[in-house]
Amino acid sequence: MPAKTKPNIVLLLMDNLGYGELGVYGGGILRGAPTPRIDALASEGMRLLNFNVEAQCTPTRSALMTGRFPIRSGTYEVRGVGAPDKPEGLTQWEITIAELLSAQGYATGMWGKWHPGSTEERFPTHQGFDEWYGIPRSYTESMWPDSNETNSLWPSVGTKQGWNANVVAPEPILEAHKGEKAQQVAKLDLAHRRIMEEELTNRAIDFIKRNAIAGKPFFAYVAFSLVHMPTLPNPEFAGKTGNGDWADCLAEMDYRTGQILDAIKEAGIEDNTLVIFTSDNGPEATHPWEGDSGPWRGMYFTAMEASLRAPFIIRWQVRSRQARSTMRSCMLPTSTRPWPTSVARKSRRIARLMAWIS
Repeated sequence: MPAKTKPNIVLLLMDNLGYGELGVYGGGILRGAPTPRIDALASEGMRLLNFNVEAQCTPTRSALMTGRFPIRSGTYEVRGVGAPDKPEGLTQWEITIAELLSAQGYATGMWGKWHPGSTEERFPTHQGFDEWYGIPRSYTESMWPDSNETNSLWPSVGTKQGWNANVVAPEPILEAHKGEKAQQVAKLDLAHRRIMEEELTNRAIDFIKRNAIAGKPFFAYVAFSLVHMPTLPNPEFAGKTGNGDWADCLAEMDYRTGQILDAIKEAGIEDNTLVIFTSDNGPEATHPWEGDSGPWRGMYFTAMEASLRAPFIIRWQVRSRQARSTMRSCMLPTSTRPWPTSVARKSRRIARLMAWIS
């Protein structure tokens, strides 16, 4: 595609957001907080009713990046901390969408949880991304340094239950740029867990503004932390709804989504920006952070319908005005697979993907 017509792509990936959480999927106010910005996004584009993901975080995130079934990429399950003799994560010869778009002149950035690899050579900046800020594994680890007292609520994962920081260090929050080694900038604990959404959003907005000013097409992958357990809102949102932490988090999720949508509009690139909003898995199952699966049975890490069916909204403003609808047929992360052999054929697949909602 000519440089002037290359669309920007913004992928907003929620973490363990169940089918029944958003207002546009029957949740919203029934879950304690309306979601007006996300609902409006659906009304401006297309909402899928049968978007199927994997049962765990790593396989879905791998499939979204490669367009391939995760079992082919060595990412078919969530793995523990990597070791030099047993590397885990995305097979290094895989071609990701970030690598493909980078070859087509795109700026590429990611913010949030990666999860298809927790060693340096498998970080996002070794798989096509120009910049990354986030964590390599799971937000569950934020509880390890803080959860010595379970109080009948917290999972038993603190030092009193056997966690040893000398054996498995606290999860790092990393910042990385292509061609440079990732640097630890903070430690993931409960206090930092609460402000991750704000940090990820601000960095993504800065990236969007920078590239809009430069006139450079971009791919922004924002892997939000909510509503993965521990489902804790930013202090500014704590108590905002009056309906507990979960509802406060839902309100924050809608607000952060709105911030990014506003940044796209203010940058004057709304008509040429494809926005995708989805989730990597079905709902949480651990008390007191149980999610809502809507009409479907089950939760993540199972083979039940609620584990595999996730919300999915897509909007390309200039195209969506012509075709606003709800799509009921089945679609998988691998349905976005733009990976034939030559660059020319790859570009044509990307073009067909963009034309899919036209």
